[in-house]
Order: sequence, then structure tokens, then C-alpha cells
Amino acid sequence: MAEVEVDQDLCIADQVCASMHPDIFEMGDDGFAHVVDGMEELEDAGDIDRAKEAAEACPVDAITVSE
Repeated sequence: MAEVEVDQDLCIADQVCASMHPDIFEMGDDGFAHVVDGMEELEDAGDIDRAKEAAEACPVDAITVSE
């Protein structure tokens, strides 16, 4: 299992995570990235890999995937 978080203090709203994996990340009404409701804890290895991929692509390291 892995926990996925977006640090709102670091997010610059470039939308890369949401464009890569919109089933895990979305842009909120505040303009910043958020984890889609229900995707905060991932068990599927494919979902975890995709969350990690988005975390690596984030230019400000605002995404954390903790296993």
C-alpha cells in the first residue's frame, strides 16, 4: 500500500500530474493539484507506479508517494 499526497505549499499548478494521470490527480477549484478522492491510499502496483511517475515529473517535488 502507498499513500499519495500533494503538498499545497509547494504546488505551482502546472497540471503535469493531472494531465499524466487524471484518475489519480485533478486540478481543484483553487487551481492547484489534488489527489482524487479515494486515491489517497493505493494498493494496485500499477496505480502506485503511475503515482510515482507523476511525482518524478513534478517540477517542484510537491507529490509524495509513501510505501
